[in-house]
Amino acid sequence: MKRFLTYIILLSALLVQTVYGQVGKTVSGVISDNRGPIPGASIYEKEATANGTTSDQDGKFTLRLKGASGVLIIKSVGYLTREIGTGSRTSVNVTLEEDAKGLEEVVVLGFGEKAKKITNTGAVSSISGKEIRQSPTASIQNSLAGRLPGFFSQQRSGQPGKDGAAFQIRGISTYQGTTTPLIIVDDIEVTADQINMLDQNEIESLTILKDASTTAVYGVRGANGVVVVRTRRGESGKPQLTFRQETGLTRSAVNFKTNDGYTTLRMLNEYTTEQYMDPATQYPKFFGGNNLEHYRLQDDPYNYPFVDWWDELTKKFSMQNRTNFDISGGTQKTKYFVSLGYFSQGGMYKDFTKDEGYNGDYQFDRYNFRSNVDLDPNKNLHIRFDLSGRFGVTNSPNDSPGNGGAPTLQYLWNGQLSAFGFPAYNANGSYGGSTSGSTKINPIANLRWSGYSRDYTNNLGFVTQVDQKLNFITEGLTANVLLSYASDYSFNRSLKRSSSEIPTYYYDANTSSYQPVVNNLYRLGKLTRSGGYTGSNRLTNLQASLKYSRSFENHNVNAFVLLNQTTKTEETSAIAYDPYNVRGIVTSFSYNYKQKYLLDFKGAYNGSDKFQSSKKYQFFPAVSVAYNISEEPFFKNNITFVDNLKFRGSYGMVGNDGIGSSVYSYEKTYVGGSGKGYIFGETGNTTYGGLIEPTLANTEITWETQRDANIGMELRMFKGRLGLNVDFYKKRREDILTQRASVAAAFGASLPYVNLGIVDNKGYEVELTYKDNLFSNKLSYFVNAQISHSENKVIFRDEGAVRYPWLGLTGKPVGALFAYQDAGLYQSLADLYNSPKLITATPLSNLSLGGVKLVDLNGDGIIDQYDLGYIGTNQPEYIAGLSFGFSYKNFDFSTLFQSSFKYFININRGVIGYSRPENQSIPYNLGRWTPVTRQDATFPVLAGSGSQNGVFSTYWTKRGDYIRWKNVEIGYRLPTSFAKKLHMNNIRVYANGYNLGLLYTALPVFIDPESVTGTATTTNLGDVNEYPQQSIFNFGIQFGL
Repeated sequence: MKRFLTYIILLSALLVQTVYGQVGKTVSGVISDNRGPIPGASIYEKEATANGTTSDQDGKFTLRLKGASGVLIIKSVGYLTREIGTGSRTSVNVTLEEDAKGLEEVVVLGFGEKAKKITNTGAVSSISGKEIRQSPTASIQNSLAGRLPGFFSQQRSGQPGKDGAAFQIRGISTYQGTTTPLIIVDDIEVTADQINMLDQNEIESLTILKDASTTAVYGVRGANGVVVVRTRRGESGKPQLTFRQETGLTRSAVNFKTNDGYTTLRMLNEYTTEQYMDPATQYPKFFGGNNLEHYRLQDDPYNYPFVDWWDELTKKFSMQNRTNFDISGGTQKTKYFVSLGYFSQGGMYKDFTKDEGYNGDYQFDRYNFRSNVDLDPNKNLHIRFDLSGRFGVTNSPNDSPGNGGAPTLQYLWNGQLSAFGFPAYNANGSYGGSTSGSTKINPIANLRWSGYSRDYTNNLGFVTQVDQKLNFITEGLTANVLLSYASDYSFNRSLKRSSSEIPTYYYDANTSSYQPVVNNLYRLGKLTRSGGYTGSNRLTNLQASLKYSRSFENHNVNAFVLLNQTTKTEETSAIAYDPYNVRGIVTSFSYNYKQKYLLDFKGAYNGSDKFQSSKKYQFFPAVSVAYNISEEPFFKNNITFVDNLKFRGSYGMVGNDGIGSSVYSYEKTYVGGSGKGYIFGETGNTTYGGLIEPTLANTEITWETQRDANIGMELRMFKGRLGLNVDFYKKRREDILTQRASVAAAFGASLPYVNLGIVDNKGYEVELTYKDNLFSNKLSYFVNAQISHSENKVIFRDEGAVRYPWLGLTGKPVGALFAYQDAGLYQSLADLYNSPKLITATPLSNLSLGGVKLVDLNGDGIIDQYDLGYIGTNQPEYIAGLSFGFSYKNFDFSTLFQSSFKYFININRGVIGYSRPENQSIPYNLGRWTPVTRQDATFPVLAGSGSQNGVFSTYWTKRGDYIRWKNVEIGYRLPTSFAKKLHMNNIRVYANGYNLGLLYTALPVFIDPESVTGTATTTNLGDVNEYPQQSIFNFGIQFGL
């Protein structure tokens, strides 16, 4: 017995020693895959989950154990999770297997919900922050074109601080309400302008939610789709410091080119003759005596100047800089991510104001900070604190002349700055000007002395969230409370001087001296300071929810119920809006059996203060199902090369409350002022002031409602190498706010707006990916190709009777455009005299050979508004993207091509500069019609804007189709041994480029095919933004400490 007790005591001592040997043991190792080390992998104890770390750039980790089991959990994005027992070992090397089926991939959904990709039943597309950071552009949305199926965008401007692309998800489905998606950044709703201010270094992922099964939780605001941005958060481990510095060069992506002055003068001569006028009599300055020959020889550039204004005004390159610093790390109880960023982008003008003490060029500066902190006091409680801020300054010249003129860039694009009007500088060094031949002020003098306008925008936001597990009630139950607040405050400061107070000079031959263009203006006028508050908005969001997630053997259930209220207050310098609320209840239920059969139900009963009480709330439901056929035994055992094959479908209803011109569109509106009075008395017709109701009110106004159907397929093959995603969708938007057809003027008011419009939108998306490793995994590469199609049609809009069927809007796309149809150019006098008359019976003498020949659609012999025919829209129906890249040892390379197809652009801007002495011609004019070139002419005869050439016709509308080299990046990670010598963990140098050129465009003029701006009307394709898109050539270095 004593011997037995002795054995028991010795064995117990040995076990205690073993256990205590595990507790306090330090384990180190390397995390890798079949290609090499995996940085950023999470390693933590299974028994003590609060104790963990992350692998460094070489995949190495060190962890001191606290639990007795010694079992480690290793996780990394894109890999299957592994569980490793350390036993008596102090060194553990772990190889992770790639997640070929996407079992561990997670997609972000609405209200913080997440789902594994294999169990997701909705239509979503995602992009990582790493991919976004490959584009050196200032605005996040500019990085997304060609990368996300269903994301339609047009970058219409390159102006620093205002270059963010306009975008929609799956096209346009309304002709009245807003089309911009709802944008959520870490549970804070932001506008499209505010997302421009977000620093790309802060982003972890960006996801677009595209069908009703994913957007129904947002109910009355989900019809246009949702953009969900998640910012980076800390992971347990020692502090990781990262510094990134980029310096870039920018230049116009459009090759702006005009003809030389002599060529333009010859065209002016030709045009003047065509108008039956004598050029020497009409313009003696240019055509009298031997003046034209002097312009050709350029023997006296001050009296017979030729100025390339684009070259005189703009730099070859401008500067762009980006600086980012972030630190992350923590323990399993406290994690943090802190980021600071600065971005600046210069304008395209030369530094004319360097001696004036201010910046008169375009310029954008932005400062960003973010702090994301996660606290886990115990295993059941999680607390989140986020604080962020963005401060932007957008500078622009005050170069719009005080006499109501336009900015210098508009004059350039319109061809309204002639090369021969006046010299840039006179012989005595003063700024040139003219009293004849040009009414434009010298743009150099104007840019130097007119001052600046400076807009300041400040954004602040914070989020506080508490999650409490309620496992003591039932396993898998969690309570959540979230409070977020965001504010946006903007103001302006300006320093201005009118162009009429800026002296320029012309040479007076009578006095042999330079005289001011404006009589007796020899000195600059005073600069005037102005500025003030321009607007603000505040948004508060409160959420409370119960979430349930649990597995019962092969049955997996996820559900939540959430109460939500968002309060918005918007103010401008002109008017203040009362706060209004969007509130409701959100519910979600998801079920799957063995990740094979999947069912998901979502709904939101919510409403908006934009509508009166009886029309304020509605329930928006959606249901989706999916079938992972590849999880069936017969499939797994027989079709082994297919990793995952899933079919899914969804149907639901969502709304859009972004309608009307004000918050309370259902209320009556009264206006006064001139012509709004009443006449009293029998004589004198005295009018007394009064109020009228210009448009009758409709208290029954409500939101737009959309029914949305989607079917899709997801396929992965050959151990994750090949992937294919396909989606087909159809949406019907109803209750679109529409004004009833017009009534007689005697009625005294316009009919009210009523919810009766209907628009259908359908399309498809295809995404194909392939990735592989070669040469013993030394080389890895990927290819991604995608195409998206969206077309819409107006089903009903109560447009009233139309005289001819081709004039109707019903049955055509939203934004349908109409133009006179051209039939080429007039080639003979017989053709000319047998053609219908223009507009209101304009005499045939105003027509000319070589002019645009218009079609008389209704055959009445007159070209008028009834001959306008449908041509298309200025919104692309197709978008596509192709990206590919590779990494070899320490080198990496990636590139992106992006394109849009099937839309139209009006090129009739700046194309008739030959018709006025203050304008400038372009190369497109050189193909003009003449009796000699009649068969090969690519441009009409030189006629003015009052001729048939100036009519908006299909001759001036061209397909905007293009293929653009959107992005490229090449990088090199220096050897770790070299970085260690510099006391750094890693160093990477790289170069990237953005908007590198158009590989194909159907346009014959130097207009960027994305640059159409403004709202198109039925006879106007919209204007062209004057500030061209910029090409960016960027160089950077990133190192970690």
